[in-house]
Amino acid sequence: MRPRDYNDVRYVGHYFRKGVLVVMDLTAMTDDEARQLVDFSAGLICGRGGDMERLSPKVFLLIPSTPAEPGTTTGIVKRLRPRDYNEVLHVGHYFREGVPVVMDLSAMTDDEARQLVDFSAGLICARGGDMERLSPKVFLLVPAGPAKPDAAALQPGETASEPA
Repeated sequence: MRPRDYNDVRYVGHYFRKGVLVVMDLTAMTDDEARQLVDFSAGLICGRGGDMERLSPKVFLLIPSTPAEPGTTTGIVKRLRPRDYNEVLHVGHYFREGVPVVMDLSAMTDDEARQLVDFSAGLICARGGDMERLSPKVFLLVPAGPAKPDAAALQPGETASEPA
């Protein structure tokens, strides 16, 4: 598939969720747009499982694994404050476990924060769920199935432990 712009991510997510191999040709896109699609795809793979291979500088193969059922919530909300893009895996870990995540990106630059939002969009597209902006750089990610947590559940004391 040859996306024209970032709006075409819905097609990437649709086919990937159906278990279809996706060849993403980003050669017609600017470097910034291509990076957004790659970040989205990384979130998609993290949320759904699978792999991404770079076939050339701007052509990627997305290999889905068997689709998984969305998790259920445990009543816990995990608050994460990533310092850089490398910490995005914690967001994916908790979301895949069915734990709603409050992602605070206020300590990051706008470019880094945008990458995490793109990743989260891919994660939500892959697993189902919802993302809501709570403030300019704070987002609530809710996996499919559970109801949105109430304000009391968003208090700092109600957090899960770090992944092993």
